[in-house]
Amino acid sequence: MLPAKGPWPHPYYEIPDAFLDVSFVDAAGAARTVRVRHKVIGDGPPLVLVHGLMTSSYSWRYVYASLSKRYRVFAPDLVGAGETDKPVDLAYSVANVARFIDAYLGEIESGPVYLVGNSLGGLYGVATILRAPERVRRFVLMHAPGYPFLRTRALHALLGAPGLGGPLASLVASVSRRWPRAFIAKNVHYLRKDMMSEEECAEYGGQFATEGGARVFARILEESLDPDEHATIIGELQRRKRAGEAFPCPVKVLYATKDVMVPASFGPRFHEDIPGSELVWMEDASHFLQVDAPERTVDQILSFDEVAGS
Repeated sequence: MLPAKGPWPHPYYEIPDAFLDVSFVDAAGAARTVRVRHKVIGDGPPLVLVHGLMTSSYSWRYVYASLSKRYRVFAPDLVGAGETDKPVDLAYSVANVARFIDAYLGEIESGPVYLVGNSLGGLYGVATILRAPERVRRFVLMHAPGYPFLRTRALHALLGAPGLGGPLASLVASVSRRWPRAFIAKNVHYLRKDMMSEEECAEYGGQFATEGGARVFARILEESLDPDEHATIIGELQRRKRAGEAFPCPVKVLYATKDVMVPASFGPRFHEDIPGSELVWMEDASHFLQVDAPERTVDQILSFDEVAGS
């Protein structure tokens, strides 16, 4: 039995939904326009929060209030997630989502932003910065995948297997649509089990409410976890390091010491492959630092930015 709400109050439903159209050219050369739902709160320098797989702008609910005292906070539902459009014919590779984020940043701000990415949102952030370095002035990377990981490789291989991938993707879509509460509760992990709530299951489960949304999720699950594409991104970081090329902006690598979703060992590996980055460990937290330890996460975001003391 899950509690109706999480352990702490949050302003998520008090922040009005805002919408904008974002146009970009995908990796296949097709022009796209996506209607994006995002949360916007506060005044000050722009700070953009990028969520990961299976979540939405709701994943940042416990940090909006504190961050908005210093920044104008933008938190989009990424293409294919939340209340943003879910084109069924879009390839949901990391590269394509980075193209979308690049265009989104151009729509909301003429200059560079402070970017924070959690989980797959962290890898999206790396890919976006490598693609469009002028968009980001500072970056916090939280529990991103990217390095070889057996579970990721196995899942991608199964979903893409000839004769098996199609039926398995259909099964994922069917299960997520028919039993969204159980699907979310089983696959979104926190340090404490009582962090999960009925409110959260309803929020994240909404993206599976239609057959199209559920099928898009199954595609995101396969295409965004492509180990070859991840290796290409990491390879570019390592190439730049060998060539003595600085990463385009300062980076803080923020990881918890425990994570059942992405190995904590990836933190030091990103730190090593991004010369000059700062590695910070957080105890008593897990994959979703902004949920497990919101106050400490906010402190780390503020302390990394030169405007924090202004």
